[in-house]
Amino acid sequence: MFKNKFWEKAVALIKLSIKKVLLLPSLLYFKIANSNVECNICKFKANRFRSNDWHSYIICPNCGSEVRHRLLWATFEHINDFSLTKLIKNKSVLHFAPEKIIRLLLKKFAKNYKTADYFSEGYTYDNIDYYIDISNMYDIKDEFFDCVIACDVLEHVEDDTKAIKEVYRILKNGGYSIFTVPQRDNLKITYEDPLITNPDEREKAYGQFDHLRIYGDDFISLLESYSFKVFEIDENCFTKQIAERNVLFPPIKSEIKNVTNYRKVFIGLK
Repeated sequence: MFKNKFWEKAVALIKLSIKKVLLLPSLLYFKIANSNVECNICKFKANRFRSNDWHSYIICPNCGSEVRHRLLWATFEHINDFSLTKLIKNKSVLHFAPEKIIRLLLKKFAKNYKTADYFSEGYTYDNIDYYIDISNMYDIKDEFFDCVIACDVLEHVEDDTKAIKEVYRILKNGGYSIFTVPQRDNLKITYEDPLITNPDEREKAYGQFDHLRIYGDDFISLLESYSFKVFEIDENCFTKQIAERNVLFPPIKSEIKNVTNYRKVFIGLK
């Protein structure tokens, strides 16, 4: 077991080193030349980003950030009411399913930064503070954190209403929740069918085999129904120059059924 973990880490380290070497010419070139896009998280510059199965040209080749991550970071950087200073600096923060690059940055600002996730039996992960279900955070006291972050988490949770209640419970008065969720274009009401349990059927219905629903435009109402005052952030909250350069929206809209072409960050005030 120890040997297997050792070799897994060694292979991962080698792959990371190779990736950095391959990216080095681009990093050097775009430091002195003009570039069309720049990741606002890791500062990588390029003429365009990588593509994935959902969208063309949205993935930062250096840190792997996607639109939702850069939209969140742009919120911290450019919107005074939700800046790093106000929401994160010297605060107690709980971050679910923490993205590596964002985790490293937030940890520098927060006074008490904790990570959390919920894993199936038989799996172990390093560097997670709470192995806990967001819908049942029994280990955490009432009004304990100043900020709770959960990007693209709720669609994986069996009872998302309990999760929202729990986030509200553990937040201090005046604290903030930060959510992102996949939302099908032009879907008014969240679609969820508890009878759909097969992974293949879930992928057809919701867009991914481990999703339990696809959210609609009613997500704000859902948060408001549990007493949050909700603020919606999208690319239109920023200048055109910032939105285009930092790729805060897909450059090419996708026509896949369950795609999220219009990413939003939802900030809830308790």
